[in-house]
Amino acid sequence: MIISRVPLRLPAEEFRSAQLWVTMAVLGLAPLFFGSVDLFWIAVWALLLSLSILCGLAAPVDTLQSRVLFGFWGLCGLYALVAIVQVVPLGIDRLADPTWLRANDVLGLGFWPRISSRAEIPPLAAGHFLLFATSFMSGFFAGTSRRNADRLILFAQYAILLYAIYGLAALVFTPGLVLWAPKLAYRGSLTATFINHNTAATLVGAGAIIWFCSTFSLVQSLRFSSIRLLLLTPSNEHLAFRIVVRSGAALTCFFALLLTGSRGGLICTSAGLLVAIVLMAANRQGSRPRYIFATVGVALVVTGTLLSRMGRIGTHGLFDDARWSVYGFCFEAIRQRPLLGAGIGSFADLFPSLRADDFYNWGVWDYAHSTILEVAVEMGVPVAAAVAFSALASLFILARAAIRSEGRTRRSLAAITGITVLSYLHSLIDFSVQIPGYLIVFAILLGCGLARATASDVAAGAAKTRLMRFAVNDQR
Repeated sequence: MIISRVPLRLPAEEFRSAQLWVTMAVLGLAPLFFGSVDLFWIAVWALLLSLSILCGLAAPVDTLQSRVLFGFWGLCGLYALVAIVQVVPLGIDRLADPTWLRANDVLGLGFWPRISSRAEIPPLAAGHFLLFATSFMSGFFAGTSRRNADRLILFAQYAILLYAIYGLAALVFTPGLVLWAPKLAYRGSLTATFINHNTAATLVGAGAIIWFCSTFSLVQSLRFSSIRLLLLTPSNEHLAFRIVVRSGAALTCFFALLLTGSRGGLICTSAGLLVAIVLMAANRQGSRPRYIFATVGVALVVTGTLLSRMGRIGTHGLFDDARWSVYGFCFEAIRQRPLLGAGIGSFADLFPSLRADDFYNWGVWDYAHSTILEVAVEMGVPVAAAVAFSALASLFILARAAIRSEGRTRRSLAAITGITVLSYLHSLIDFSVQIPGYLIVFAILLGCGLARATASDVAAGAAKTRLMRFAVNDQR
């Protein structure tokens, strides 16, 4: 009697598979419904991502990965603690928002003064915080497995490509609509499923970085002594076809980026793509990190100079005067309340009291158009400094792991590093990372990248690569 032995999947593997599918579903659908800016969709995605995290708890976590998680939890805890303190009625007039004091003087209602101008944390601000936390952790748990990380990144690049294709088709066939709703702003610009063309630019720009990195990795794998012999090698013929297909996808995303008309999106995507390509090419000839960073710096200057003469950047410049004025108002608000800020989610309430008489009256400024400045205004300088330090630390971890890794891992880490550069730079001059439809995509990829960058197999591969280089140097 022959008994076939079928390997049984452990419950932990079932949970990890479910966690991956839920994470991919949220990543793919979050940009679809007008960027998911409504509280309904924020609640839906936060709930699904919370379920994803519960499933992801079955994933084993390495020592370095645990340190990243603890650091992230510490940052979230600090942010939440300050937000709670801001709405607690402390009764300290010196720290309280002047609105409470004036209300008590005029109306005599006896309100307890609070640091924030609001009596409770705004649901939208709380939702954005929960979305970033749950998205990051969902991506992180998916990234603890190399196979799941590769699947997640592959899904992300195809999902973004579909959004870019839809944006191009919509611009041609339904230029006056965003999905089924009338397009009230940015007519003539590609916005895909978003209301703002800058957010669309960051999404398709991220897709361009992933696809260009995928194409570049195939080019690196080609082996030929001359262009004429390229297609005469059977293995290279298949590679060349794949290069053409991936190049077409990359150019589709880049063409969509150009049609958004976003100046900041184009410059930040170019900077992120440059960083990603340099990381993929680093150490191919034994380059040292200082030479790599010097090359990146020179290339960024050259790229910025070239882009400054293109399209809207060349005719209108990088910034408009109104944005510079808003930044000035933000610095004044930070100077007035530097430690604990004005209250989470209170920028839109605070800004009318900041705008000067000569500031032009058109438009509603519900964002500061600089995420880090808005964090400093609402949460105070210490929290903003912690956020900035964490962002720089994440870039350092990703870039170092990309340089030390090889193969598909290097390609993935380089692409995520480039997307991180794009997102961080663009957040300095706009609010794309505050739109849930892009925030979710970015946070998932960031969490996945940091999990892979601190994985034990990546560290072991880096140590093996260093030993091989030492051996080669000794032979020389």
